[in-house]
Amino acid sequence: MNTVKVAVFDHKAVFRAGTTTPHRDMAQLLHLLDQRGVAWVLLTTQAIDAAAICSAVGLPQPVCHLSQQDVPGRKNRGSGVWLDHAAELLHLRKNQMVIVGTTEWDWMTGINAGVLYIHASWASALGRSITTLSAEDPADLYWVLDRHLLHEPQWLFALDDAKRALRVRSLFQPDETFPGTSPTSFNLKTVFTYDRPVTVGDGSARDILMMHLLFSAYLDGSLPHRAWFCVYPSSTPGRVNDQLAEFLEPAKVMVGSYYKGDLLVRASKATDTSVARATGRHDTVSIATQATTVHLNPKYRSTVKGKTVIVFDDFTTEGMSLDWARNLLARAGARQVIGVTIGKYRKPYTVFTPRPRVSINAFAPNALGPDDFTTEYLSPGFGTGPGDLLRETMQKIIVGDTGMPHIGPEAGSPL
Repeated sequence: MNTVKVAVFDHKAVFRAGTTTPHRDMAQLLHLLDQRGVAWVLLTTQAIDAAAICSAVGLPQPVCHLSQQDVPGRKNRGSGVWLDHAAELLHLRKNQMVIVGTTEWDWMTGINAGVLYIHASWASALGRSITTLSAEDPADLYWVLDRHLLHEPQWLFALDDAKRALRVRSLFQPDETFPGTSPTSFNLKTVFTYDRPVTVGDGSARDILMMHLLFSAYLDGSLPHRAWFCVYPSSTPGRVNDQLAEFLEPAKVMVGSYYKGDLLVRASKATDTSVARATGRHDTVSIATQATTVHLNPKYRSTVKGKTVIVFDDFTTEGMSLDWARNLLARAGARQVIGVTIGKYRKPYTVFTPRPRVSINAFAPNALGPDDFTTEYLSPGFGTGPGDLLRETMQKIIVGDTGMPHIGPEAGSPL
């Protein structure tokens, strides 16, 4: 199952400093998670009788309690071994876990294991050196889990091509509409093609959409640990899609990855394919648009080999940009390419394969045209996407319904 099954808590996120008294709403949070089939793990520095303490204060029992003496090699917090060991004991993939911590060392524990970290701001201020998700209180944490991480990823389009070491994931149709605060309705092209500001409650619609994209990819295994993030370059040399780049540069820490904003280079001005299609100018779009103007930055010539590279773009139609990136990265020796986009038009994905006489230089522009490639159309089918879930989420934000549901005495809550 591709959902979070275990939440790992540092003890300071559960209990008030120096006591065995839970933080306000912590018991309710843990009982709610238990109802949703999410177990919890307690991390402490010293060995304690966790079962007795939790029983005495009305907390559900942790499925596992780890102190430093339980961890292989007795590694200090900050080592990914803590979460490696927890995943092994519980027979879980690490993308079925999140860690909720209070210090930079907890943050490093998550990064070094490839496990999503959420900072418990109710227990500890967010340090200036930490770039991460944070929850203001247990209700805020429950909201993030409930809205984004306790549902199976719902992709509009999902392609797995083992032969070419390629994965593609897309969430929505580009014209899909959502409720907003200002304006009161918008579609994806409003945000990503035309770069117009859209708010949902006090926040940005773009951030909600991008966060759900990353959470879905995390659950799906499409954000592997230590991958390289990059954005397919815009039609103007020296620029990438700012809406994506500004979000992904800090978001790389979600799974301890690296952002390589200059990995893909646009060497000369090209047709903006999103605008061309939006205005009906399909004749200006071909694989030659990409082959003659986009290449890999030569500074990565000796380091890209063997890497998993995640190429982000706003929309894809037939996969032309993503597949040109795949060709370049495969030629340079990358191990796997994962294409992740917000939107996908309802057309098959096209694989462009250079003809036998054609050679690709991964690190310089290539004077190639459509006749230099054979094409194969891959159509695994289209799903529904998470539109209904995201519309419900946005509507709840608009009306301020972002708390935890009430638990009655029958659920065993001490509150």
